[in-house]
Amino acid sequence: MNRQILCIDRHYIYPLVLGLAIVFSGTAMASKSSGNSHAVHWGYEGDAGPAYWGKLSSDTVLCGSGKRQSPIDIRNKTAADLYSMTFNYNTLPMQVVNNGHTIQVNYHTTANEGSVSIGGKSYPVKGVPEYLSKLMVGDVPYKLLQFHFHTPSEHARKGERYAMEAHFVHVNASGNLAVVGVFMKRGAHNPLFQKVLDNVSAEINHESVAGGTKINASDLLPGDRTLNHYTGSLTTPPCSENVNWFVMDTPVEVSDEQVRRFARIIGKNARPLQPRNWRNIYQSN
Repeated sequence: MNRQILCIDRHYIYPLVLGLAIVFSGTAMASKSSGNSHAVHWGYEGDAGPAYWGKLSSDTVLCGSGKRQSPIDIRNKTAADLYSMTFNYNTLPMQVVNNGHTIQVNYHTTANEGSVSIGGKSYPVKGVPEYLSKLMVGDVPYKLLQFHFHTPSEHARKGERYAMEAHFVHVNASGNLAVVGVFMKRGAHNPLFQKVLDNVSAEINHESVAGGTKINASDLLPGDRTLNHYTGSLTTPPCSENVNWFVMDTPVEVSDEQVRRFARIIGKNARPLQPRNWRNIYQSN
């Protein structure tokens, strides 16, 4: 079990009010489980691409009209009154799926009262037992549900977009989302990412369970845990807002061949940068 402590300003943690019927693909999307979610066809090219997401259905209008959209360019950051943020992830058997929009590694949990629906799966949110992989924001636990990838990176840092970006999706007992973004730059071979590539199925929505392959999500985090926090949105339809974003300042490395292999499976799956508008970005010390 790995524990790393960072700091985040308690005043800037924005609650995500759930109550939408949301279909997930790629980036964190959550709703109260209702069984009446419907699929909206979207993608990254043509008339189903990002420029048209806001017109796909009444559920996706924020993709075109929202003022707190993600991703954004991370620059002109502000120091803030910070408090602790702790990563505490367990080592688990590999459970990976190609959902047609990304490659996603699921961190399954035990059943409990209450749930959110993400990627067609129901995840418990009432209570976060000590043994679960989680992100502590102050004294509030956020359960790690899954992590997935985009190429190129969705966020930029001072105008630079990296080869890839990993998103770690967390939810707390109230259903509020916290997503950690990690830039991935071209460089050395990445052992954890290789495990993901070696175990994913070409079949859409078929979850591969590699019991003999263990992973720990913290192995994909950089050693320098300086991060940037802002209030944004889901980066895929329906682009719901008030998502707590924490984007790491330091990238990890991934080989050029690994980037190409991901792209052969998924293709390019990054939303264009969105206007920052009036939002502040707060950086940890």
